[in-house]
Amino acid sequence: MRKGEKKRRKALDAYGTLQRAAAFAAAQVDDALNPFGLSASQYGVLDTLQQRGPVHQQELAEALGRSKAQMTAIIDALEHRELVRRERHAVDRRFISVHLTEAGRNVLAEATPARTEAIVALMRELSGDQRQRLTRLCRRLFDAESVNAETRRGDNLDINAEAAEEEQGRGAAESTPAPAPHDD
Repeated sequence: MRKGEKKRRKALDAYGTLQRAAAFAAAQVDDALNPFGLSASQYGVLDTLQQRGPVHQQELAEALGRSKAQMTAIIDALEHRELVRRERHAVDRRFISVHLTEAGRNVLAEATPARTEAIVALMRELSGDQRQRLTRLCRRLFDAESVNAETRRGDNLDINAEAAEEEQGRGAAESTPAPAPHDD
């Protein structure tokens, strides 16, 4: 296998693993929120409104990484349950802000501990150092400017060095028992 093809295969494998891990984590959170009649996206809207106050519908879509159509469907469902309400601006009727209702605050307060516990249980599988590394790696993926700047310089983003560290860690882990998960 050519060197370039090997790098592509490793990149595709890493992406596939990231996708599976994200889907698994999302399913865990969805399962925790399901008893409250919420999806993770709906929870995200309620939580954002709790944190920021009334927000323009498009700003919510951008904050949560959803399309306008997706956000409209999410808000429609929340509005149907009277967890949020939409208000048109008095002067510019095209401007619609979304407000958290008292019922929305109540559902959010009830659902938050279950969501938090699901996330903590999931992350309990990683040591404190592993969680920090995961956070750093995910941030790096989202830091488009950094990625673009490094790509322009021809840097390899240290993928091979990190893969080598992982391989060394696996080799050592195979010869010694795995440590118990940490609660850092």
